[in-house]
Amino acid sequence: MVSAIDDPTPALHPSTAGLRSESYAVDVPNDEARSPPPPPANNASATETPGQPPQRRGFFSRPRVVITLLIVFSVLSFAAISLGISYLLLSPKNPRLSISKIMVTHPWANQPLVLISLNAQNPNNRVGVYYETGGTAALSYKNKTVATGLFPTFFQGKKGSRAVGLVLRAAKKKMPRQVRNSILNTTTKLPLSLNLTMNVPVRMKIWTTKIWIEELMFDCKFKVNTLSNSSRIANQRCPIVATPK
Repeated sequence: MVSAIDDPTPALHPSTAGLRSESYAVDVPNDEARSPPPPPANNASATETPGQPPQRRGFFSRPRVVITLLIVFSVLSFAAISLGISYLLLSPKNPRLSISKIMVTHPWANQPLVLISLNAQNPNNRVGVYYETGGTAALSYKNKTVATGLFPTFFQGKKGSRAVGLVLRAAKKKMPRQVRNSILNTTTKLPLSLNLTMNVPVRMKIWTTKIWIEELMFDCKFKVNTLSNSSRIANQRCPIVATPK
């Protein structure tokens, strides 16, 4: 009887006897094995640092905007300098006003109308004058207001004169006795010393451009032989006394 040959392999543990150890080999391409995982998808650009808001360029940092603003500023500066030089070279003079005639209509009414004819003169050869809205006029006798109204709006060309009409309405308070007597008395002339104050905003026109507004105050002192239909102006002076603020 042949004796059994001893097997040098140790006996398997009963708990692992039924298990088999298996291993698998997976081939991975070299480029995929070395490249890092892709970043999470978002709207930020690849050059922005994570965790910081995207940088936006300011409005004035754009070259086109800066160039446009410089051009506009240069044009406005050139226009302003040109107007200033033209104003100095032309040396525009203020207009002149004088009274031609004065009369009162509806003398028996509570508030009669005072009609005053003016002569407006523009002494400038190359400058026109705009009489702007907002002008006022007041007729007074011994510092007592007789009538008030608005100064008309019109344009006067270079080197010329034109007739201007003022329509003033008598004040509601009682008219001075001397003034009323001069209005109602048509047979005897009763001379009066009156004062006509006019605040007139004017604007000069150099070529095709209007320049700033200047408000002029005319203080006309004159004598009139009567306030009836046949009036005559004497001893008249209408200087510009001030520029109201």
